[in-house]
Amino acid sequence: MMKSLIGYLLWALVLGTALLSPGMISLGIVPLSVLALAVLTDPPGDIRVARTISKREVKPGEEIEITVEVTVGRGLGPVVIRDPLPKTVALTSGNNVGVFFKGLKPLRVMYTYRIKPMLRGAYRLPKSEITTRNPLGTRYRWGIYGGELVFKVVPSIVRPEASALRRRKTRINVPETSFAIRGPISTDFKEIRDYVTGDPVKFINWKATARIGRPLVNEFEKEGKKSVLFIVDARDNMKAGICCESPYEHAINLIVSMTHAFLRKDYQVGLYLLGAKTLIPPSTGPKQLYTIVRTMLDFERLQTEEEGLEDAVERLRRTILQHKPLTVYVSNVFEPVKEETKRGILALMRIHRGRPQPIVLDITTYPEQDPNANLLIEMEKRAILTELENTGAYVVRWMPGREGVGEALLKILGEVP
Repeated sequence: MMKSLIGYLLWALVLGTALLSPGMISLGIVPLSVLALAVLTDPPGDIRVARTISKREVKPGEEIEITVEVTVGRGLGPVVIRDPLPKTVALTSGNNVGVFFKGLKPLRVMYTYRIKPMLRGAYRLPKSEITTRNPLGTRYRWGIYGGELVFKVVPSIVRPEASALRRRKTRINVPETSFAIRGPISTDFKEIRDYVTGDPVKFINWKATARIGRPLVNEFEKEGKKSVLFIVDARDNMKAGICCESPYEHAINLIVSMTHAFLRKDYQVGLYLLGAKTLIPPSTGPKQLYTIVRTMLDFERLQTEEEGLEDAVERLRRTILQHKPLTVYVSNVFEPVKEETKRGILALMRIHRGRPQPIVLDITTYPEQDPNANLLIEMEKRAILTELENTGAYVVRWMPGREGVGEALLKILGEVP
């Protein structure tokens, strides 16, 4: 279009000169002079962008304020600055796009806007994109300025009310005097079990060995506290639905709160992500909580492999035999994975020999994601959980849309604050 306009103006100038017509000559000269001036005028440049963030770490639901300061040193024309936002970040107030006009004097502007991240995890806001043009739009400049902004959304730690804890009991074997596999050996006899490579010879029960026909050893309780191992399903079925309301998203909240509760009682807490094949061995201390949170957040949006619970239990056999933990399996159990879940629970109980009783924590979110879910889906879910209960596991169902994290903690932990 610009080339056509210049062509018409040049023809008017040529014809006006040939016909000695002052009107046609001025008709060509004046617009051409303006166009020449526009072409020679630089778009705004010498741009500097400084952005600051109000918080580097927030809880879910909290807002963050971004302050943008733009300085333009030379040029003339409009300036458009845009801050790209990730899909999981909502703009709550203000505007992440600013439009200004650079006049003859240097331009310096400042504006703010507020955002709310929808998911937990680490976020990185890209650099600002700036487009400038000269007054007639014949020349433009585009570039990326400033630095990236990094912040984290960490799960909230929820604690049950102490008064409610005193009124509630639990069938789960997590009492105050629960013993651990590590620590000095006490004189309290625990059981006679099969010999495992590495057992001291002095613990062999020779009478029982002679009677049964295979090596048996006496096992004694160890001083200290019991270990807890969370096996969290990190496969795609746990990440289905609305991004901020998926079963895995709710599992992060609950696991972090439970881990905090157990660590406060000096339990050793470990984590295994089913599908990611990632193990954090049971340990104690504040650093363990940070490691568990970081690991779950890292795998929140990544593609995982297909791995059954039975395969995971086999990979964890050595850890289970060493620590003998209270095992908590967290998943969204439905028909396609029902049988492999049952096999995994039975394999777990064979290793545990029934002590302690494993927990299956089922996180159900479909009523909130689809309010029109019919009665048949609910009946199918209840039948699946009943079959899992028949394996001997302690099954807990949590529906986050109807129960808060605190209620779930009371249901699972009972007396353990």
